Amino acid sequence: MVIPESVLKKRWREERWALQKKEELETKWKDCENRMLIFNRACRKSKKIQGKRKIEKKLIQPKWEAKVNGGFYVCPEAKAYVHH
Repeated sequence: MVIPESVLKKRWREERWALQKKEELETKWKDCENRMLIFNRACRKSKKIQGKRKIEKKLIQPKWEAKVNGGFYVCPEAKAYVHH
């Protein structure tokens, strides 16, 4: 029995479309995974920055208060090491 050429073309086209759809889904999943990685990395970085800001604010807050009160604030940490 001979299969008509139109049926063969239709099968070939459907196979090609199926492969394209499969490739599109794979790239979509890869893109989704990449976006999740980028988002998680950004969240970790923002938490790290917020932690640094809290520490900086603890160090700067006494300076602001001293300035408002008309005084000055000297940091308790030594800024220079002098060796005689």
